[in-house]
Amino acid sequence: MSIRLWDGRTIDLAMRPPNTGEWMDVTLIEVLQPRFPERCAICGDPATSDEHVPPRRLGGQVMTRTCHPCNNRLGSRVEPDLVDWYDDAIPRPGFRSEAVRGRRRADRLLFRRTAAGEFGLIIDGRGDPEITAALASGIVNLDVRPPNRNRYMLALLKSAYLAASLKVDILHDQGAEQVRRDLLAARDASSREAVPVSALAFGLTVLRRYEPVPHDSPPVARAVLHEGGRHGRRRRARRPDLRLVVVDARRGGAGAVRPAGRATGGRHPR
Repeated sequence: MSIRLWDGRTIDLAMRPPNTGEWMDVTLIEVLQPRFPERCAICGDPATSDEHVPPRRLGGQVMTRTCHPCNNRLGSRVEPDLVDWYDDAIPRPGFRSEAVRGRRRADRLLFRRTAAGEFGLIIDGRGDPEITAALASGIVNLDVRPPNRNRYMLALLKSAYLAASLKVDILHDQGAEQVRRDLLAARDASSREAVPVSALAFGLTVLRRYEPVPHDSPPVARAVLHEGGRHGRRRRARRPDLRLVVVDARRGGAGAVRPAGRATGGRHPR
């Protein structure tokens, strides 16, 4: 997006990969097809609810069915943080200024960069009208709380697990049992803030790209993450545009990918 500044300059802002990003090689194995089981792959209850993989707000499609609680309750616990993380957004920021009494809030702030490394914060959604006056005063205190990493990694874990279930149905090994325990603990938490920490989710390898995905791109695929891309020189990922990739990693376990162009990644996003 292009923005005109008060001094007449125009700057181009966009989502850009962080300088700490790491190139990784990924080879596509197959595009996964929808599968609609009778039982929820997470809890085993009757599967009655259409499930988007990845989440619909990230461009996912209905690929499977889960039960209503695993779809909606679990989704409401963890997926808002995933959307904010993916959009590089700060939810519910608060603005304070001597020019305006009290704290004024907006829905979200989008963090964007120029090609030269300058950054801009853009209000996304609704914002208190007094924010303009606060900004015009020249000195503003900004209260922010970034997306919760534990919750957005659990949302990625859910998508990766459901994508894997498209290929192999319900898994019964020890790792899959732990995935289900962590997802059910998040689903049954009393609030978003009470979602337990998942060491398994924190261990996911996450890759992402920064260019738009064509609307007709396949939503989910299976791929292999190669060792050389993790610790060797930076290389471009070899795969078509996809919305979610379940990675059979030769080192470090499974991962989830929601690409959108240029691919960088690592174990600890953001």
